[in-house]
Amino acid sequence: MGKTAAVLSEVKNSGKSVFTYIMANQIRRMVSQDTKILVCCLNSKFSLLYKLLGINESSPGIEELINIQESECGYNPGELTDIIPKSNGIYFLGSYNTTNSYVRRYTDSFSALIDNLEKTFDLIIFDTVSSKENIMTNIVFQKSLMLINLFVQDAESVNMLKSTMEYKSEHKQKEVYLMSKYRNIYPRVSDIKRRFSLNKIYKMDYCTTLQEMKNRDSLHLYLQRDTECNDSVKQVSKYITQVFNLKLIGKEQGSKKVNYLKSIFGTIT
Repeated sequence: MGKTAAVLSEVKNSGKSVFTYIMANQIRRMVSQDTKILVCCLNSKFSLLYKLLGINESSPGIEELINIQESECGYNPGELTDIIPKSNGIYFLGSYNTTNSYVRRYTDSFSALIDNLEKTFDLIIFDTVSSKENIMTNIVFQKSLMLINLFVQDAESVNMLKSTMEYKSEHKQKEVYLMSKYRNIYPRVSDIKRRFSLNKIYKMDYCTTLQEMKNRDSLHLYLQRDTECNDSVKQVSKYITQVFNLKLIGKEQGSKKVNYLKSIFGTIT
């Protein structure tokens, strides 16, 4: 079964979609080519990921897959890679035509869709909605193995972080906290770590280049830049590959060398 991680935030404009985009691409570069990665966005028509990944908004999304799933023909989980669009090695499932009322009618079907996706993909990253009233986000929250909680560096967001921790403490998912748009000002990561006794807390450094490229609609080129922001996100990406035990490129090459040496020694003996 595939591993699932949900990117969450109680605060709007915390940078969930940008973080999801950078992290997914970094993981794609770290893991073996046969690792299937899916980014699933729940932000309907407000998704930035369509543009970042170069996916047409008319491509099959959540609603289309549920309709197929509910039809007499249906589909096998293995056929999902033929239906879901792919960009630079990353599959993308959006929700452009999916409304809350639609999901309300097909709640069980959406839950079943996630189960089918887990049978097909090795890693699923959900970009969720900053609203507790969003049905899809609530379902994803219950089913995900890891929650990546984003918050920004201001008093209001930090105060909401406390309530977020209390709300989610009942569940057993692995939790990661990330302070986005991080600057070297109070409260710092070390301050938050001490205040809330957090183990896994990271930062995503604020970057003027990132903001400028976002304003110019050229954010897809940002991954090529050597910036502190990219480096800081890479720490989270590495952690996810380790926790989910994804097959890394280096490990794959290493195992090939071991097998090669075994074959040589086997021939000699």
